[in-house]
Amino acid sequence: MKSPNNDYEKMEELYELYEQKVYYAAYSILNNIQQAEDVVQETFITLYRHLEKLRNLNNQELKRYILRMTKNKAIDSYRKNKRQELLLEECQRESTEVTDGNIGEWEQRVMSEVQIDTLLKTLKESYKQVFKYKVFYDLNYQEISKLMGITGMNVRKQFERARKRVLTIIGGSQNDELKGLKKNG
Repeated sequence: MKSPNNDYEKMEELYELYEQKVYYAAYSILNNIQQAEDVVQETFITLYRHLEKLRNLNNQELKRYILRMTKNKAIDSYRKNKRQELLLEECQRESTEVTDGNIGEWEQRVMSEVQIDTLLKTLKESYKQVFKYKVFYDLNYQEISKLMGITGMNVRKQFERARKRVLTIIGGSQNDELKGLKKNG
């Protein structure tokens, strides 16, 4: 049976050893003090919940485990915050009521979104992810690289391949949303 005192001491020791490292790892991904602090808190709460599993790890394994967990939580936080920002922007843009006067325009936009979703289903998962981050979320190669845990060169190559595939599929389409892809790689 484990002792609550022993758990407290172990958590205190882990916090003293890794708090700064966890914070810097989170901040390097998020570039936001409050979000990085939230990730630190989430990381240590999760560590506490899995304290039994940690007892079997040596120092190097423990450090890798903690920093990997931090990175994953920071990436999740980054994605969540980016999604919320985009959703807010979308809501603000669509806050104008759909009226008889603009219903045709609204239907056209919905159809375009359905066509784009269908088109993206033809891409490999990693290409689709890179393509979405670049085109829809307007992230640069470095940001995508951090999010996906791959090199910037790999991100650039995957985006180029996805872009080529999309352009091949749409061919001579006059869809304004996708036309810009030819020059904006």
